[in-house]
Amino acid sequence: MEDLTGNLVMVHPKLENDPVNRQAQVGIITSADLAKDEVYVGFGNSPLGLYSTDALLVLKPHNELYNDILTHIKEMDTPDFKTLMEITLLQEKSSVNYLRDAMELAATNERTLAYSTVSLQDKLGLVREESREQQLTASMGR
Repeated sequence: MEDLTGNLVMVHPKLENDPVNRQAQVGIITSADLAKDEVYVGFGNSPLGLYSTDALLVLKPHNELYNDILTHIKEMDTPDFKTLMEITLLQEKSSVNYLRDAMELAATNERTLAYSTVSLQDKLGLVREESREQQLTASMGR
């Protein structure tokens, strides 16, 4: 299992139940227990937030995002296209500060956020236990 400590994440902007009120803010993973679906995120000098992997967003890998942009260019507004291209340029610089800027830029509107990010859960390919049980039950016809 990969170590997530030090990775940048964004709290989903539409997360309804966030005790530390960090929706749409970028933080750094301080620790994670994926077996329990617990990810602790730090936001500077503020208290740590505890999140599940589906409440956190990460940027799509650079190549995947770039290919998506080119594939869907005709469906995009010009400002969204420019924003997404700027995100890919920032990703190429591979610096934490540039990646933070790219994540903040991704959150400028719902369309750019949808194109440029995936949930941490999706990135890691995690399936919650309840989902596995539901899939098993459905496949068995119960």
